[in-house]
Amino acid sequence: MITESASTQTGNASGPAVAIGRSASYFQIMSQIVTGRFAFVLVTTLLLAACSTAQPSLYAPMASRDGYAEESLGKGLYRVTFQGNGVTSKERVQNYCLYRAAELTLSQGDERFAVHDKETKQFTQVTRDYYDGWGYPYYGRRSFYRPYPGPASSSERTTFRAELTIEPFSGPGTPGNSETAFQVYEAQAVVDQFAPQIVRPQDQPQ
Repeated sequence: MITESASTQTGNASGPAVAIGRSASYFQIMSQIVTGRFAFVLVTTLLLAACSTAQPSLYAPMASRDGYAEESLGKGLYRVTFQGNGVTSKERVQNYCLYRAAELTLSQGDERFAVHDKETKQFTQVTRDYYDGWGYPYYGRRSFYRPYPGPASSSERTTFRAELTIEPFSGPGTPGNSETAFQVYEAQAVVDQFAPQIVRPQDQPQ
């Protein structure tokens, strides 16, 4: 009996040992799989984040939310605007607007332009995101799930828009609406000054 008992114990001991070995091997394999998937997801997320990083507004006609535009106001006056996106600085917006005014002047065959009015507007948009809350069971006369609000986050997005009211003209004299003009620029000098800073869509790497 003692021998059989010892034999039985030995058999019982060897059984779990095999099971534990298989279980450990299984968890090792699963750990490798999970680690590999996590690494893949992490790398993919970083690549997508790098590709989706916002860039300052390019110098181009306004197509959707940013870019330059101009309109004729009559009597030789034009309103030139440049709208930047959320990562475009106020200084860049103003420089791009002034550069566009100079380009517009040269395209009409004029040499200089007078500024009658200028303004830079700031727009701030606050976005709040709310997430589904968690909850806990409530037991009373009737059992139900009592949720509570989830966490919330907010973010601010600030953009700038520069506006110039200009009057292109040529010659050594003063513009026709000289009574309201307070600043005069040489169009070609402005283009030469800011041309190295201008980034157009075709300048972007493919």
